[in-house]
Amino acid sequence: MDQPAAGGTEYAEYLLIDDLLRLQCPLTPGADDELLFIVVHQVYELWFKLLLAELSRARDLLAASDANAAVGLLQRVSRIDRLLVEQLAVLETMSPDEFLRFRDPLAPASGFQSRQFRAIERISGDAGDGGGGLWDAFCACGRGLGLDLPAGEEPLARSARLAALAGLYHEHRAPGRAALHRVAELLLDHDETIAAWRFRHTLMAARAIGSRPGTGGSKGVGYLRGTIDQRFFPELWEVRNRL
Repeated sequence: MDQPAAGGTEYAEYLLIDDLLRLQCPLTPGADDELLFIVVHQVYELWFKLLLAELSRARDLLAASDANAAVGLLQRVSRIDRLLVEQLAVLETMSPDEFLRFRDPLAPASGFQSRQFRAIERISGDAGDGGGGLWDAFCACGRGLGLDLPAGEEPLARSARLAALAGLYHEHRAPGRAALHRVAELLLDHDETIAAWRFRHTLMAARAIGSRPGTGGSKGVGYLRGTIDQRFFPELWEVRNRL
């Protein structure tokens, strides 16, 4: 009888390597690059899982007024976001004709159907998974600076929040403000990098499929272009006009 390896759990068993490697199942015979396509997208979903976990933890810490603890998590989020952009370079090694060999059988599957990415969009904006979104938590953390004004009283509340944000940026070295200012900039890093990912993804899709409709019934590249200007934290961008 085999003895367990000294030191604890065996590597492949702990990581379920055999199960993991059985999950890549290309559909089209002779389409060699379909394996590349599947692997990259499955890796995306794994990063999305980690992003959701870290964003949720950061949100909860901000809601509990612990900006200092949220900083480290948001720094990790920023690093993962950059990996999402860098992974597109691997997909871009696939030529259009290679992609078209297996694209049609993918219908009606489409990347915009990713439930985890939709959840990342929700938690990054105004509403998350029942616990509120990052923006609400950030404003709650800054209640002492006037950031937690009710959103329902727009546009007066928005103007007041922007004034409070401008005050945070002008005096971010004052005691009790540095961590919240760092959080604001890390939230903007997250917003900017996801926007860069959307833009790069749009260019990659245009290069691969031209003006063809999406496999999931969308307008394809036209749909992707419509997402480029989306922002999670518009007031963090707008406050630049008041500094």
